[in-house]
Amino acid sequence: MRVTRAARTEVIEWALEMIRRPDVVYLDTETTGLGDRDELVDIAAIDNSGRVLLNTLIKPRQPIPRDATAIHGITDEMVRTAPSWADVFPRYLDLLASYRHVIVYNADFDRRLIQQTCIAVTLSPPRATWHCAMKQYAAFAGLPSQYGHGFRWHQLGQAVSQLGVTLIPDHSALADARACREVVRAMAATL
Repeated sequence: MRVTRAARTEVIEWALEMIRRPDVVYLDTETTGLGDRDELVDIAAIDNSGRVLLNTLIKPRQPIPRDATAIHGITDEMVRTAPSWADVFPRYLDLLASYRHVIVYNADFDRRLIQQTCIAVTLSPPRATWHCAMKQYAAFAGLPSQYGHGFRWHQLGQAVSQLGVTLIPDHSALADARACREVVRAMAATL
């Protein structure tokens, strides 16, 4: 599948709409891992102006595996006195009450981990309109998927580099939320 002018134009129009909306938030999380029992250890959200709306470590119910720490640098000691997800959850609910459009680079993953962390502590995940900047960037870049359908996904660092964004993601939730915002803004600027 090759990128068509129409597909790229759709992505640019989406990005333009998102950067103009007052109810958009860019969000990112860091977790104990990738599995069905893993949970959040860091969450951050910024608005379209780049203002930080939420930025906190989260104390998980389980130890953080070394493999996860090797990726994001968050240790058990760092979260020892951090609030639990149940403590952070009201702030997350307040955030989604004002910002109904949530943009995440790899939204399926973050959404799943937020949902499973909620369920693990008997909280109901709130509704929001989720947008995946990774899938949008894949269509924008237009490289065919190695699996034979759709477009090839790119890591956030690759998207940042290919778009010439100077902000480098570092696997902290705040830096990655900022990088996601810059990817969307860079795609919008190509019109």
